Amino acid sequence: MYTLSIPNAVLSASTLAGLFGLFRDERVRATESAQIALGGAPAGVSVTRYNGKLALRQPGTADSIVAGMLDEMRSVAFLDDRGVQRQPWEICAVDWDGLFAFVDVCREPQLLLSFDQIDAAVTEARGRGRRLNLSDLCIEAMKRRFGFGYAGPALPGTREVSSRHEVQVAYALLANLPVPEAVLDGYRRNSEAFRYGPYWAATLVYVPELRGAIPGAKLQHIVSVMKHNGKAIDTQNADVLTRIARLLQDCPSYPDVEDLLHANGFIDDLPLPATFDVPVDVGEPVSPLAIRVRELVADSTRKRAIDQADRELALGRISRRMHRHHCNIARLEHGRHTFAYGNRLSRALDQRDVRLLLEVLDTSDEHNRASKTAFREVLGVKVLGVRAVARRRAVFALCGYSEDEQAHWERDAAQAKAQRDAERDLKEARDAAARASYRAGNGAELSGAEHVDLAISEGYCTIHSFRRGAILNYALMRGNESAARRLSAKDGTLAYARALLERRAA
Repeated sequence: MYTLSIPNAVLSASTLAGLFGLFRDERVRATESAQIALGGAPAGVSVTRYNGKLALRQPGTADSIVAGMLDEMRSVAFLDDRGVQRQPWEICAVDWDGLFAFVDVCREPQLLLSFDQIDAAVTEARGRGRRLNLSDLCIEAMKRRFGFGYAGPALPGTREVSSRHEVQVAYALLANLPVPEAVLDGYRRNSEAFRYGPYWAATLVYVPELRGAIPGAKLQHIVSVMKHNGKAIDTQNADVLTRIARLLQDCPSYPDVEDLLHANGFIDDLPLPATFDVPVDVGEPVSPLAIRVRELVADSTRKRAIDQADRELALGRISRRMHRHHCNIARLEHGRHTFAYGNRLSRALDQRDVRLLLEVLDTSDEHNRASKTAFREVLGVKVLGVRAVARRRAVFALCGYSEDEQAHWERDAAQAKAQRDAERDLKEARDAAARASYRAGNGAELSGAEHVDLAISEGYCTIHSFRRGAILNYALMRGNESAARRLSAKDGTLAYARALLERRAA
């Protein structure tokens, strides 16, 4: 046992390698090296600092130091009373993690070796035609002693390897191997245990009846479905779960497991959203058109939702339980559909709001089919299955527009759109230019937008381009003067100047 004594505290570790875990303690890191006393160590072993980090120094070569520290860890934590190496799942997590943490320490040789020891190790490695890599040296020594490297040993019952202790323990429990209670107690005390998977392992820690009883491919989904539905797995239901798990195929899907657990009463029907507890005022229709729009739109929405649920079920993406849930919601939503949209279209027709009607009716056939069908059934206006020009003309005729009035409206609309687009482009250009920085003639700092505004206000109203080598440059000029105000395509000032001048010209 080794101790680190600092003012007001004494910390201990069972191995020299374990001291590096103590070095990470904030209290130890904040203590001056001279105030840190190492107890229980052989002669010549001391604590020092290298580049501000606590380090160990001891006599010997790189090979002997690494080998000695690995041997100590193996003797203290990895061998049983008979001198036989324990299985990974028989070792406490802190000791297991300490072994792999030591490999990480070796990635910084200065934490273990002095300059002279490093120079000697470099010379020795060079003599063998290699470069010194202390972590590789450690991994090689680790393989000889423990039988596995940094990737870890094979998981029980699989060909996969893992260096994560919780994974080793999880698969040992899955195979019903005798994991010591001391090891399991460590995980019971750790609230973060299995946070990064495998998530089903915690169930095996607390419910021993399931160990070795259900294959992992089935168990993972059983645990997940029960957890997501707020249902516990315990000693009371473990036996029944084991029996019904035999009904599943070897590698079941999540929806398969969900349906099986539902059919056997382990999980309930999905509750309807809370919104269905609140009555909906569907309103009153203002016209027969509004009535038919509501009917057809509600029918279309319901059909689309049910068709989507059918596709998801057929592809195996949802369970039959989830499918029923989606269909039930779709059917209930149908009755809660309001007259608001239909009334809006009716009022738009009454008010000759051709803009709104164009947004709904002057679209491709796959859009707004229910609304278009309602207009055809109630008003006899066909906008489905016709050319775009005829469709658009039908909408204008519906609002009482002659062809000349339509042409006039479209010209005005095009001009208004062009003006809106120009205003938007100008704002976007100014916002971009505002992020640039320029210097005025008096040394004051200006944004790129202010730089352009000032130049144009002073009469610099013509944009010129010129080359300097392969680079194309831009500037604002004033008449035939040689003076200019620099612009840049990259910072947005060129685009802003163009937009501003175009608006002034318009």
